[in-house]
Amino acid sequence: MKRGGTMHKDRLDEFALIDKLTQYSINDSTYVKVGVGDDCAVYDTPYDVDQLVSTDMMVEGIHFSEQTTSPFDVGYRLGTANISDIAAMGGAPRHMVVSVAVPKERDTSYVEEVYSGLRTICADYDVNIIGGDTVSTEGPFVVSATVFGDVPKHQSVLRSGAKDGDAVFITNYLGLSYVGLHSLLEGSKGYPVSQSVHQRPLPHVECGIIARDVGATSMNDISDGLSSELNEIAKASQVTIYIDESTLPIHPEVQAYCESHQMSPYIPMWTGGEDFQLVGTIPAEKAEELPAETFMIIGHVKAGSAQVLVERDGQWMRVESKGYNHLSHN
Repeated sequence: MKRGGTMHKDRLDEFALIDKLTQYSINDSTYVKVGVGDDCAVYDTPYDVDQLVSTDMMVEGIHFSEQTTSPFDVGYRLGTANISDIAAMGGAPRHMVVSVAVPKERDTSYVEEVYSGLRTICADYDVNIIGGDTVSTEGPFVVSATVFGDVPKHQSVLRSGAKDGDAVFITNYLGLSYVGLHSLLEGSKGYPVSQSVHQRPLPHVECGIIARDVGATSMNDISDGLSSELNEIAKASQVTIYIDESTLPIHPEVQAYCESHQMSPYIPMWTGGEDFQLVGTIPAEKAEELPAETFMIIGHVKAGSAQVLVERDGQWMRVESKGYNHLSHN
């Protein structure tokens, strides 16, 4: 990890902090030649894989707040967001580099807790933290991570592979993170599963590999909402995706929250982000090979214009991309 800007008046404190943050950062040394401590990390890659890389950033006040997210959970969620991108390609995560911009008045214990969350999720998935950067800032706390992974050669599951006749699948329940966030903001105590999913979501690496091996033709992780992710697949693949809304599994906490707020449970399921479940397509004849306890078939793909349609009351209605958009002014 580089020692960028001066985080504190005493640079020895900065160096000591970086040394502390980067302890216990190697969880699988198989391909690591040089980790933290030099100008660059050095790692090897097997000859029979394609490399994957993805970056995510979290800014205090935009992506998280102290009201709903502890510093440990900030790091944990960032790690999940990165690893989930690898899962969506059907790949395995290997290494991560992490950079932080720390407000000058922020206590170093906060930074240590963020790294503790990152180290925990990385350890759970055998991901090595092999470098990064640390600087001070006049602005909000910012943390960014870049994850490196791999997938067997020519087997990456892209958004652009959906085909006429494919079935559409999702993993597990949707809308829990939405309910978790809003119940936390409201101070509600009756949604433990939802709040756990929001604060410490899990990437679904194993599911991504299973889907890849069974023959998934396209895949996305649900970071910005089901409506957004399905529209991305439809656009990239230039197909029409048909969804039977009644097949979407509704978690009891999502049902209870929506009933108490007089709203449809499908609203958080379609538009809520950061569930980090997987959605994708697979040839219909292979769909039954997906484990039924984790994967649900919710629709099908037809050749046609790039759009998503949902069946409601016997009619097909267009689903607009209404997931979270960081650049939207609406």
